[in-house]
Amino acid sequence: MPIDDVFKRILRVNKGNVKREKANPYRSYRSILINGPGGQQGYNRGLMLKKLRHIISLGLLLFSGIFLVWASLPSKRQVVSKVITPSEMQLPFLDQTETQSILENRQVKLDWPNSMRIGEEGVITLTFEQVQEDTLYPSQQDQFADIYDNYNIMAEGRYEVAGISIDPANPIQESMPSGQSMRYRWQISAAQAGSYIGRIWLSLRYLPINGDPAVQVPIFVQEVEIHMTSLLGLSGAMARLVGGVGVLLSVLLVFNDMIGWIRLWKEKNTNNEITRDAMD
Repeated sequence: MPIDDVFKRILRVNKGNVKREKANPYRSYRSILINGPGGQQGYNRGLMLKKLRHIISLGLLLFSGIFLVWASLPSKRQVVSKVITPSEMQLPFLDQTETQSILENRQVKLDWPNSMRIGEEGVITLTFEQVQEDTLYPSQQDQFADIYDNYNIMAEGRYEVAGISIDPANPIQESMPSGQSMRYRWQISAAQAGSYIGRIWLSLRYLPINGDPAVQVPIFVQEVEIHMTSLLGLSGAMARLVGGVGVLLSVLLVFNDMIGWIRLWKEKNTNNEITRDAMD
């Protein structure tokens, strides 16, 4: 057979194979549907990206949960109370024939936050009130004269600390009639994390009715330590914002998958109902 005829036959066979491939593209489409546009390699890549999205979403959710939990924890508080007797509220005059004092037992109660988050406001309260069902012994009643006969009394509360914003910053003075309860309140906040040590003072200021100079007597002092904390330098409000954004991003990463899961769940329920109806 001449060599030209051999080449012509080979060309006719190749053309026939090409035509058959063009005439029957089902095999190529089926391969694309199963394996993706890139074949098996594209399918594996898509599955890997899907798993990676799930891992990132779970990591974001855990990370955001830590921020939200830390920002939602209540502040720890500490309470100290002490009973103040008339002997601790008397005027320190030694030349008087009769010692004068407040003829009632009183209680000081101090309540403050032991730990706080930076950027948030905390409250310190100081209460000075008469002890319920107060009863003085006869010896105490005979020992002191009622100081209200010669003096007007003012109670002063003061908070001394550095590095913390205090409102009000100045000492608080209020008139204290006999038997009346006193209550002082300070709002505090700090911009930097750390431990802040200060002191709370309660003093009585005796104002003589005859116009003599006033006398101030401290009756209570308490050291107060407050720990200001932060999470990666963030305040409570910023931590809540970061946590909320993180939760939203984690949901968006798997949103399409969640829609698919919901559809599958609905289809499963529908099929189960159809099966039960058919059996009935």
